[in-house]
Amino acid sequence: MSRQSSMIGWIDFSSIERDRVSQVLSMLQEKGTLDELGIGQIRDAFADQLFPGFSTIQTRAKYFVTIPYIFYDYRKLELHERPPLDEYINQQEDKLAICLVENHRHDMPKGIIGKDSLEKGVARKPSSVYWNGVRQLSIANTELSLREFTNQYQALANKKSETHVDDDELHSDIAHQMTKPDGYNESWLNQVSIDLTRKEAEFLKNKLQLSSKIEHSVPAQLFKHNLVGDALQMADMLTNDAWQAEALYEKLKDSPISSQTKTCFEKALQFSFVLEGAHIRYNILIAHRAKNTEQIELLSEEFDVWLNHASKQLTSFEQQSIDSWYDFAFGPYKNANNRTRQFIESWCSLIRENASVDKLSACVKQQAIANKGARCLLRKALNENQKWVGMRKLEFRWPSAKVILQDIQEGLDVSA
Repeated sequence: MSRQSSMIGWIDFSSIERDRVSQVLSMLQEKGTLDELGIGQIRDAFADQLFPGFSTIQTRAKYFVTIPYIFYDYRKLELHERPPLDEYINQQEDKLAICLVENHRHDMPKGIIGKDSLEKGVARKPSSVYWNGVRQLSIANTELSLREFTNQYQALANKKSETHVDDDELHSDIAHQMTKPDGYNESWLNQVSIDLTRKEAEFLKNKLQLSSKIEHSVPAQLFKHNLVGDALQMADMLTNDAWQAEALYEKLKDSPISSQTKTCFEKALQFSFVLEGAHIRYNILIAHRAKNTEQIELLSEEFDVWLNHASKQLTSFEQQSIDSWYDFAFGPYKNANNRTRQFIESWCSLIRENASVDKLSACVKQQAIANKGARCLLRKALNENQKWVGMRKLEFRWPSAKVILQDIQEGLDVSA
């Protein structure tokens, strides 16, 4: 019996769209990212407001500086030594993985990208994983995709007026395109460590604080009000099953961070709670499909607890709340999936009306099938051991951002 593989294709209109598709495909490989009810778009939009430039596939803060280091190294090459920039970046990021592994051979840390595929080369390049973050932090002053930017940068680097790299680059167009971090030195690659130097940490802290694009993000506000240490200490004290994003909000709601940040965070958590109930209901349907009686009973009890909490905060289910989610997540000029919004409105309306569980299940089933079509699990034969499917409490990338902020904080604590 032959085994067929699934393939995904798309029309390649622009490199920006190509980058986005590549990022989505990478994220789909991560545990727990199945979006059975189609709420991923608004979840990601909230995450883009709260933690812009961060993603669940980023590992360590160091890559925010190695990327501009590589661009600067390219400029220092003689013209006749320069390969195409995209090839150079790939080569250097493969070498970066080798150097990091070699330099940490006695104390191998987490988060070195490509450490398990040194012979084949790094499959998921840091420049691709971190590119949006490099733009959001205004390290690269551009809105272009990585491929478009490398083409532009290469052309600019090869102009006669830019071929000589001076220490004083205040009037250099290319230096404005990609900022050189303060911690740069010519031998950085051979000496590289996954840990930030103090200068590198100060550079990233300043970028987080001063980039106008992310002024009201959680990381920017944490640094602005000297709350990073408190937030990290609080996170370390949580149990593994704690809702980390909610705990962070509780820590910050009475702090001096901006009201815009607080309100956006509050709306995001409200959205997460409301849609958690729909996902519990969906998994009850899955359990019925799998004929797992024990799971049906456990999830039904969990839903009753959720419903009891929901009955005490019905304002979260009003149309005004839904409108505010979309306003904060997307802003007034961005489009969102109308079918998903109709589902959210229907779900909230049924909760307000104290509808029967049969009506709630029908609402969720209709959305799951509309969202997944023939791939919907409710249309498939399922094993009795089928596990939880979809999302629970949403973290909006805080666990990943926390690792980056921890690296920066530790770098700042290094003696000068």
